Parts: sequence; structure tokens; C-alpha cells
Amino acid sequence: MTTEREVLEFIIVPPFKERAAVGAAKERLEHYLGNRFPGYSFKVGPFAPVGDEEEFCVLPLMNFVGDDGNNYMCTPPRRWLLQEIAHACRGFDLKGLRHSAA
Repeated sequence: MTTEREVLEFIIVPPFKERAAVGAAKERLEHYLGNRFPGYSFKVGPFAPVGDEEEFCVLPLMNFVGDDGNNYMCTPPRRWLLQEIAHACRGFDLKGLRHSAA
């Protein structure tokens, strides 16, 4: 019996040069992305040497524990979804007010 599940969680890794600004706006960015992409959750991670240091890197959390206690891999997300999330991150106002969503 196979268990299939869509990726529902993503880790966002900021560009190296923007890591401090993204860190300061972490909660706002996570909330913004959650509102922009309902049904998905986002966590902003620290800068890591992945992808392009100039762009936001969107990492899907691909594994989950099934009802039987075994680990399974999620169905890979569509490339366009990853691109849309990265595009939304680039468009986010990092210098906005703390209480505003974007």
C-alpha cells in the first residue's frame, strides 16, 4: 500500500546579502507567505550554502510519517509553485512596518 501526500511545508533560505534584513522580518515573511499560499506553511531558515547566494532558495520538506509509523516521501511539488514562492519572497517588503503583512 502506497501513501501519497503533497508537500505542505517549505523552508525559505534568504540570499546571503539579505540575511539580516530577512531575519528581522522573519515572522512577517512567514505570515505573508502563509496568506499568499493558503494550505502551506513556511519557516525562514538561516543562510546556508545552498542554491544561488543571490536568490531566495525554497526547500520543500519532502518526508512525513504515515499512519503505520513508517517514513514516506511526499509527491515533489511542481516547479512553478517553487518559482511562485521565490517570486513572492523577492517581492516582499523587508523594510515594512512590523505590524503590516507586506
